[in-house]
Amino acid sequence: MLHEHTKIMNIKHEQILLPALSKLMELTGMEIKVLDRPDKERRADAIIELQHGHQSVLLEVEVKTEIRTAALANLLEKQKTINGNLLMVSRYIPAPMKDEMKANGISYLESSGNCYIATKGMYIYVSDQKNQPLAIEETKLWAPSGMKFIFAVLMDEELLNAPYRRIAYTAGVALGNVGNFIYEMKREGFIIEGSRNKQEMLLVDNRQILIDKWADMYRVTLRPKQLVGKFRFNKKEDRENWHSHAASDLGIYWGGETAGAILTKYLSPEVYTIYSDQDRFDLMKKMKIVPDHNGEVELLRPFWNEEIFNGGDTVPPLLAYAELISSLDSRNRETAARIKEKYVK
Repeated sequence: MLHEHTKIMNIKHEQILLPALSKLMELTGMEIKVLDRPDKERRADAIIELQHGHQSVLLEVEVKTEIRTAALANLLEKQKTINGNLLMVSRYIPAPMKDEMKANGISYLESSGNCYIATKGMYIYVSDQKNQPLAIEETKLWAPSGMKFIFAVLMDEELLNAPYRRIAYTAGVALGNVGNFIYEMKREGFIIEGSRNKQEMLLVDNRQILIDKWADMYRVTLRPKQLVGKFRFNKKEDRENWHSHAASDLGIYWGGETAGAILTKYLSPEVYTIYSDQDRFDLMKKMKIVPDHNGEVELLRPFWNEEIFNGGDTVPPLLAYAELISSLDSRNRETAARIKEKYVK
């Protein structure tokens, strides 16, 4: 009988790794070999050799059924120990996650053949192949509207037992979707039927798992939909005095690293995240910022019901936690842990 890890790896080889490598060979014409494993510690799921003309490179491969930001943080550390020759292979990688990986020098390959492979001896970039998202991203629950629903439930669990019309208004979702979202959360084990004071009601179950899953999915599912654009401060002193801009005066909420700085007094932000429904040009004047694709200021539209979930100067702590824990920066993740311990229950 095969060892359990070997069973799982065989499935990953057959269903993910080998089809992806075959597609890459078809698109590039290079030779690819899956080598016998030289180590017994199983530091990688596979070791492959890419050969194109007289050039060749060995890569340690990590195969994942789905990509999570937490896994990338670990891979970034691992990559440092093997001179960057690490390749992440998955069936499907969301576009925002690809951007994160490219920005951090992590090579990737998905089943369609889309890839970013950058080593000292070889550079391959394919981005025009169609690919289907994983089933988890096709469910309504983990689509943007479902993410809004889950957020509202995590902010107020009592909402589950309110009339559907109130739930829809509070979560900012269509009334016709509420029943389906509740059904899907039950199916995934996040809602159970219970009782309180001898009254039957719906209760959130596995709350911490749900929080972490929502936080992980936020960056790749909902956040890109809310992003308006990037800007930069006009002057250095405007950037240094960013917190002198009061949220109540400007109709803004600080998010991301700026929320982390306000909530924990631990982080000095390098990226200044603003959530606001204010007119873009009015906001530019008030904040003294100008459009810049590579700027340090990012503007997003709020997705939550501001009348009900108003966090003052910052976005709700649950959202600040999600933005920071899904970062590859270790200090951001440490700040996220502090926010979770103090504010996210």
